Amino acid sequence: MPEKKNKNKTSTRKSGGESLRDKINVLALIEALERHVFGEKEMTATQVSAALALLKKTLPDLSEPVRKLMQEAPPPQVHEEALKELE
Repeated sequence: MPEKKNKNKTSTRKSGGESLRDKINVLALIEALERHVFGEKEMTATQVSAALALLKKTLPDLSEPVRKLMQEAPPPQVHEEALKELE
């Protein structure tokens, strides 16, 4: 009988109590990409693409929280205004 394929493979499959997401070595991916950027490691376009895809699955997207923080932050002070406040 053919095996059913799981469409959502990122976090539902578990073996030994560890999810697939937990098994991805994020630090190794970052180090490999960094070495590639600095010319210390050759990687194919497919390898780079796969590493980036795995990072997107494991690391949170920080663009929205950063955008919210920037909107909530007080506007930067002009240098002269900051000096007047110190007087």
